[in-house]
Amino acid sequence: MKIALATLALLAVAGCSQPAATTADKAGEGSGNAAAIAANTRPDGSVIDESKPHEHSDANAHAEPMDMAMMTPAAADSAATRGSKQAMMKMMQGMPPYTGDADVDFNKQMRGHHLAAIDMAEVQLANGKDAESRALATKIIADQKREVAQIDAWLQKRGQ
Repeated sequence: MKIALATLALLAVAGCSQPAATTADKAGEGSGNAAAIAANTRPDGSVIDESKPHEHSDANAHAEPMDMAMMTPAAADSAATRGSKQAMMKMMQGMPPYTGDADVDFNKQMRGHHLAAIDMAEVQLANGKDAESRALATKIIADQKREVAQIDAWLQKRGQ
């Protein structure tokens, strides 16, 4: 779930490079066949609006992008909301560029996600009251710090 949200935010920050396809592009002019209709339908049955730039129906499609204005901390936000938004923005702005090496990219990108998870868990501890959520946040901090150390050691061994 964290990865999916971060991916959506990344798409919004970077901009979508995938142009919207039309139903005609998918199915051939005027064919209106069942495959074209199925290709333009989400799993929940709702129809994809191909006129919107981020409404793609092909296999590599992504969901509606996250509105980055929604992620910008606002004066009216609670301390917890501001902290969560700041953690997400910090993660997205601090993500390293991709290298093309799947192993290096995985480790570098996961490091950023793990650091954001730590930041978000710290926001929970500073603002949350639910004992179960606080216990989870405490566990997340310990687990993610251990994994960041593992990632750092892996990257260091490879001169990254």
